[in-house]
Amino acid sequence: MDVRIFVETVFESGEVRTHDVGKIYRPHENARPEGLGLRLNEAKRFLKRLQEAVLCDQIDEALEAKRNCRACEKQRAIHDDRGRNLDTLYGRFRIKAPRLRQCPCEAAAGKTSPVLRSPLSDWYSERATPELQRLQAELGARHSFREAAQLMETFLPCAPQHNTTVRNRLGRIGETLEATKAAQVETSADVKSSPLTVFLDGAHIRCLPEFQKRHLDVVVGKIENPNMSRRFGLVQQASKSPAKQLRNDLLMQG
Repeated sequence: MDVRIFVETVFESGEVRTHDVGKIYRPHENARPEGLGLRLNEAKRFLKRLQEAVLCDQIDEALEAKRNCRACEKQRAIHDDRGRNLDTLYGRFRIKAPRLRQCPCEAAAGKTSPVLRSPLSDWYSERATPELQRLQAELGARHSFREAAQLMETFLPCAPQHNTTVRNRLGRIGETLEATKAAQVETSADVKSSPLTVFLDGAHIRCLPEFQKRHLDVVVGKIENPNMSRRFGLVQQASKSPAKQLRNDLLMQG
């Protein structure tokens, strides 16, 4: 049996592109149980090629649309294209990130910069897709950073993962959540207070000698009022200010 996989992209302009993703050869004479269906290494290879085809076509179409000047609808010229690396769940790819020249009508309107930044630069601010960052943060919160990186490399055709990358991205997401919570606290400062019940508990967790090299002091709790309840937990060594976090949770309840 010979299985061939192709991807066809139909653009809004009507253009059609076909990409050869790959093929699988399964001779029936040598059929074995481990050869049934897709193998993990084959699936990872196909996913990477499929991601490359979809990603590159999507960026090409978006660039063509964003090159048009809003005033005269003529295409701006490309000044240069150094390209950028973009990490996704299904691989690391070198993608286009051209800088555009100013349209003559924009120059006549008095705009001084002759070269504009890449119209897709906001897409690559972290050099990684949001989906990849979310998975790194979720696995990093559930496992050790090194184990999270190994899990991703085992099941996904992503670029080699590093425990420091997982740690840093989890930290940035945590800072974003803390900033969001602080903003919510400010907006709820005028909420009328109501009776509260606060439950607190803690535990000291010793590390396994062969696994990690640190002990953890964990604090968990729940804040209740007649309308709602809020649970929280923190590791004292990892939290910048455990008291401030508890105080913010109390303020959010009024």
